[in-house]
Amino acid sequence: MSLKNKSFLNPFQNYFGLGDLLFYIAITPLFVLYNYVLFFITSLLFAIVMQFVLRKWIKKDAVPLAGLSALLLLFIITKDIFFSFQKITLIR
Repeated sequence: MSLKNKSFLNPFQNYFGLGDLLFYIAITPLFVLYNYVLFFITSLLFAIVMQFVLRKWIKKDAVPLAGLSALLLLFIITKDIFFSFQKITLIR
C-alpha cells in the first residue's frame, strides 16, 4: 500500500488493528511455524469471504479480522480435539 500511495503508510493506523496483531501474537504457541503461516493465510482468506457473506449485517467498512480469525481457530481446535487425523494445532 505504501508503494501504491507513493508514501510510507503505517499499516497499524490504516489497515491492521492493534487487536489483530495481539491476537496473532497470542496464538503463536498453538502452531509450528508451517502451520502458523498456513493458518494466517487461511484466516485472512476466511475473513475476506465472511466479510462478503455477512456484508448485509455488518454495516462498518472495517473487517473484524481478529474476531473472524478466532472463529476459524475455534473450528480448527474443535476439529483437532474430536478428530485424530491431520492435527493442525499442538493441542493434544
